[in-house]
Amino acid sequence: MSYVTGRAYLRPAGAWDSDLIEVEAGTPAGELLRRYWHPVIRSSEVTTVPMNLQILGEDLIIYRDGSGKVGLLEPRCCHRGTTLYFGQVEEIGIRCPYHGWLFDADGTCLDQPCEPDRGRNKASYRQPWYPVVEYNGLVFTYMGPAEYEPTFPRYAMFEDLGDDEEIVIIDHFAFGGPTEAPCNWFQTHENAMDPYHVFILHNAISGPQFDPRLEIWPEIDFLRHPDGVAATQDRALPDGSILHRVTEVQMPTIRVIPTPTLSVLGPTNNLSWAVPIHRTLTKVFAMVRKRVDADMQGLPVYGNNKTWHELTEPEHQRYPGDYETQVGQGPVTLHSTEQLSSTDRGVSMVRRLWKEQLRVIADGGHPIGVSFDPDEPPRTVIAGNYLIGPDTDRTQIPLAQTIPD
Repeated sequence: MSYVTGRAYLRPAGAWDSDLIEVEAGTPAGELLRRYWHPVIRSSEVTTVPMNLQILGEDLIIYRDGSGKVGLLEPRCCHRGTTLYFGQVEEIGIRCPYHGWLFDADGTCLDQPCEPDRGRNKASYRQPWYPVVEYNGLVFTYMGPAEYEPTFPRYAMFEDLGDDEEIVIIDHFAFGGPTEAPCNWFQTHENAMDPYHVFILHNAISGPQFDPRLEIWPEIDFLRHPDGVAATQDRALPDGSILHRVTEVQMPTIRVIPTPTLSVLGPTNNLSWAVPIHRTLTKVFAMVRKRVDADMQGLPVYGNNKTWHELTEPEHQRYPGDYETQVGQGPVTLHSTEQLSSTDRGVSMVRRLWKEQLRVIADGGHPIGVSFDPDEPPRTVIAGNYLIGPDTDRTQIPLAQTIPD
């Protein structure tokens, strides 16, 4: 068989690992995703004009009624099945265009104008819906079992803003690319625990797309912590100091990548979510805290200081970035054909963590990273860019509780 010589003839077709890529309700991975809150859209985009929306493979409708309340509903009316996309948004709720049934944001039927007394039994009807929370310019939803709905998580880095600070939302892929990536969410997510690609892809291949200090070969270690996986990278700088960079992922879709331009030193000022629109389409939302008068940080530069959208096709080949390499794995990467090596330890840890949590919910437990305490304090992260010199107080550098891998 010629395949043993390395030729492509008769090579295995390859297959993906369903536990890593499924997003649909009723699948193991889809049910795990549904135990958490997910961002779905910018708050500013939700108006009194209904919008179609897809998240975790489900088609939904979203609107904001006259009172300011956001509704996230199944688009197919529970009466006769027409879409609420053409519905009339009112002071309270949305009215079906077909027979005028009015639904509140929680699916309660408020009015049936063609029925006796405008609906003597309207309370017995309910339009399928999902709960939402607005947080710092994003609308989040929980799409899992009602009895397992966790407390909505807030984050300490976004609390107590000064008068000269603001929070902005970035919703383009990889801080500068398109708004959506035509590939499975997990192959974009695990990239956050692949620090080795930074000084290859983002430096040696494409030239310094971020701070050139990231080209320095670091000492790298990985650790498990209570909410996910982190990578530490120590780079010895020419002045004798150490650039101590920490990145992390948290269950289920959170990536905490401190600014790769190194324009922010100390604890990170941003956090992002890889949102599965469906199995082969991903959207990334990033929440960033910054000074009002400061430029946006972390955006990559390409050949001749062009933006991603300004590159020609040959230039995309010459200066590839995260979008090209992650989408380049295909709509769904073929896990069975991969040949992982020692530098893929972080990726392997993310995958093992994910499968571990699949087993937790299969056994009736609660996955990590959820809380049911209504008084839960804002959450913290450990990611950041830290310059360590001889006089640095290392107690000011946050450390995670390590869990043996």
